[in-house]
Amino acid sequence: MKVAYKELFANRNFRKDLAASLINRFGDSIDAIASSWIVYELTGEASWSAIIYAINRLPTIFLTPLAGPWVERHNKKMIMVVTDLIRALCVGVLATGLLLGFLSAPLIAVLSFIISSAEAFRIPAGTAIFPQIVPREQYGTAMSVNQASSSVVELIGTGVAAAIIALIGSAGAIYVDMVTFVLSALLIMSLELHEDVHKDSNGFSVSGYFADLKGGFVYCASKKRLVAITMMILFLNGILVPLNSLQTPMVTELFCGNVWYLSVFGTTLSISMLLGSVIYPMIQDRLNVKMVLVMICTGIAGFYLLMVAGKGLYSNLYFAMSTIVVLAAMLGLIISVGNMFLGIETIRMIDREYLARAASIGNALGSAIVPVTAFIVSIAVRFVGVPTIFVGAGLIAVAFCGVLFLNHSLDDEEPQAVDKNESLEAA
Repeated sequence: MKVAYKELFANRNFRKDLAASLINRFGDSIDAIASSWIVYELTGEASWSAIIYAINRLPTIFLTPLAGPWVERHNKKMIMVVTDLIRALCVGVLATGLLLGFLSAPLIAVLSFIISSAEAFRIPAGTAIFPQIVPREQYGTAMSVNQASSSVVELIGTGVAAAIIALIGSAGAIYVDMVTFVLSALLIMSLELHEDVHKDSNGFSVSGYFADLKGGFVYCASKKRLVAITMMILFLNGILVPLNSLQTPMVTELFCGNVWYLSVFGTTLSISMLLGSVIYPMIQDRLNVKMVLVMICTGIAGFYLLMVAGKGLYSNLYFAMSTIVVLAAMLGLIISVGNMFLGIETIRMIDREYLARAASIGNALGSAIVPVTAFIVSIAVRFVGVPTIFVGAGLIAVAFCGVLFLNHSLDDEEPQAVDKNESLEAA
């Protein structure tokens, strides 16, 4: 294991990409708190926060699949650099507007839309460039390091955000985010990669673009194993919506608790997810798709059903807290390990020339499932209580496991995509 980490960190491109990712994550964690505070300060209305959140999601859902084919035809490193600079410019305008007094909620909405649109191009570019940075045998270790480091940096950023805002104000905190985007762009620019951009030689072609767009969907649909794994990813995103959207009602209706219960749950979940990303490289060789399917479904079903089953005993503080800690720790480990396995498995089976398109399609679907499920939950909660919704989610997890477990495309490994240039570019 030590040798694997040593080899990974000997890779200069990985070190630079990791640094860019961590700097970005730190800035985003500060910006998330500062921006929400600014919106509420300007408007005094929670509805504007919801509107801006929705505007942030729209480009991810609708623009990302369209961006994938264009990204495939262009230099992905430069796309990442330019989009980072666009995001830096937008948050710079936001911070300056706050300082000079011309910032308004509609302007924040416009800037948020531009930032999210830039991210719709950066996400598939970042996914497609990953195999050029890290050789295939180091995928698991690299993603483990990235996720664990990002979790730590995000916790630090969230923890110091209030102090930064108190010290230099909300505008200063936003300027910090602007600087992180610029630093990220500089680090990405310094990557030494050998990209295949021969498709650019003929210029942009509308017919070629739509041919690539169609080709991406056809390619994804033709790989049955990829479709099945994508269904698992969508399931994981959707089945957690009842928990994410009903945490406060869960605490009050099931545990008759207060904000401290939420704090214990959130802290335990974050720590266990961090632990899961650390231990993943140690167990990755023992995992297969059906094992992970059963682990995810039974773990999530167990979480929901056991949470409701103990309802009558939660009057005992120690039992209630113990239940929260144990179930949150179990869920965090399962989510972390499951997400990493499915992400790595997806990258391994997709041919590089389709990676940006496949990533953009998958990312859009994954983003779309959340608001759709949240809408369903918002309707259901008007008629039934949180315990009933949790039991329903647990039973859905069991049923999904049964249906997908019988899918024969998960039985045998598909030939993994091979790129003859990978070893040269990842050095």
